[in-house]
Amino acid sequence: MNIWEKTKRNHGLEHGTISLIMSRLPHYQGMAGYSIPTGFFVVGDVTTNQVESCSAEALSRMQAGETDLAVSPFCGTNIVVGAGLATFAILAGYATAGRGLAGLNRAFSNAALAIMASQPLGRFVQKRYTTSGDVSN
Repeated sequence: MNIWEKTKRNHGLEHGTISLIMSRLPHYQGMAGYSIPTGFFVVGDVTTNQVESCSAEALSRMQAGETDLAVSPFCGTNIVVGAGLATFAILAGYATAGRGLAGLNRAFSNAALAIMASQPLGRFVQKRYTTSGDVSN
C-alpha cells in the first residue's frame, strides 16, 4: 500500500474515532485530527484512553461495514472545497456581470450557491480522494 493510500485509510479512521468521541461527550468540545501514513493524532481536551477505546471501536465498526464513519462534515476537505468553489464563483460573477453593483450581486449569489454545493461535493471528494473506509488490513 502506498503512502497516499495509508494516509487516506488513517484519515478515515481518524474521522471515525473523532465522531465516536464527540458522540460520548456531554457538550461540544473543539478538537481536531491530523493523519499521516503511520497513524493519526487527535488534538483536544480528551484522554488517551478515550482516543484508544473510540479508535478500537471505530476500527471494528468500519471493518464490519460502517464505512460512512470515514466521512465527516467537519473535515478540512470540505473547507478547501468550499473556499475553492466560492472563489471561482465570485471571480466568475465579476467576469460575467462587470465590476459594478451587478457584479457584486452576481458574486454574492454565486458564492451562496457555491457554499451550498460545497457540502455534497466535499463529501464526494472525501470519499473518493482524501479518506478511505477500507480498514480491512
